[in-house]
Amino acid sequence: MQLAWFLAGRLLRRRGTSLLRTSALAALLAVALGAASLVVVLALMSGYTGALRSGVLAASGHLVALYPPGLSHEDAVAAEARVAAVPGVVRVGEVVYLPGMLFPRTGGQAELVSVRANSQPPPFVRLEGRHAAGPLEVALGRGVARRLSASRGDALTLQVVGGGTPRAVAVRVGEVFSTGFSELDERFVVADLAELRRRVPSLAGGGLEVWLANPEQAGALRDRIEQACGKGALVATWQESNRNLFAALRWQKISLGVVLSLVLGVGAFEVASALVVLVTEKRREFGVLLALGGQPRLLRRTLLLAGGALGAAGVLVGMLLGVALVLLLGFLGVPHFPPDIASIYMVETIPLRLLPGDLAVVLALSLVEVLLAAMLPARRVSKREPVEVLRWV
Repeated sequence: MQLAWFLAGRLLRRRGTSLLRTSALAALLAVALGAASLVVVLALMSGYTGALRSGVLAASGHLVALYPPGLSHEDAVAAEARVAAVPGVVRVGEVVYLPGMLFPRTGGQAELVSVRANSQPPPFVRLEGRHAAGPLEVALGRGVARRLSASRGDALTLQVVGGGTPRAVAVRVGEVFSTGFSELDERFVVADLAELRRRVPSLAGGGLEVWLANPEQAGALRDRIEQACGKGALVATWQESNRNLFAALRWQKISLGVVLSLVLGVGAFEVASALVVLVTEKRREFGVLLALGGQPRLLRRTLLLAGGALGAAGVLVGMLLGVALVLLLGFLGVPHFPPDIASIYMVETIPLRLLPGDLAVVLALSLVEVLLAAMLPARRVSKREPVEVLRWV
């Protein structure tokens, strides 16, 4: 094996014809571009999944428990206290989701919105306080505020349905929030549940939002929280509510990885072409080696190591190039979508994330494809008859 490494190094260091140099350079660049594209795409998909996960966790609690119809206020308060006592729960609050319409006070087109009324404000909202005697203080998503040309301190009218009857409530914009998650920024209005109930006493009951110290434990704590909520409560985790979304992202990442691995495979077979040129150019040296008693397997190992070294250099260059592109795109804030496109992708910006597991996959896949491609010409040359190879001398 040491002799094979020595011979492979000698073959790669020695000057060859322009055809050999061009073939080796083309192989290196092809492998490098394939590895770089795979690094960038996997970083993009990992960042997209992470951005959607953050948005989903901000949009609602880690678990949402819906009360059964007819539950009394006293029973709801008792259930909230029992849920708060479950180990791992850091915050519990009542929440009501309902559709609404928001009207500018000065006239103009109304906006359909989703009202989220909480007893505990969500993490992305910092309302100053409660104004029981005046207008209801609300927080608007940036997209809602943009379409209404509303800013902090503006007076608006919010219409919601309570007890089957539309009710108009005077509101004041206390905050305009921006989470980067278009589902929140483009549709939601956040209000304090107790203050909204004072203005709309017939408002129906909702459920509980539960936040955990570790969101990944939502599935493990689901049964305990459902038991604490009482009979008839319906509890859903954030993973269950978004299972189809994250499954689609997982398959999309796998499919893109498979497609780009084919591009990398094209680069790997450029290495095989370079080895064919190497055999053609160095056939005299190979013939002398066999004439001196070298075994065909030594020839096979030499070519395999030469192709592996060339491919490994391309993989290393490609991974460094891919990491540099990811860092550059992250610094520039690319990709960033306008509001109409963000509503499709559900995020305004995709932060590219380099995960060690993704880099390990790129490295392993690249080296395997390069070695498999290099094995083809190496095995073919090693199977030639010794008499035929000696004629090369």
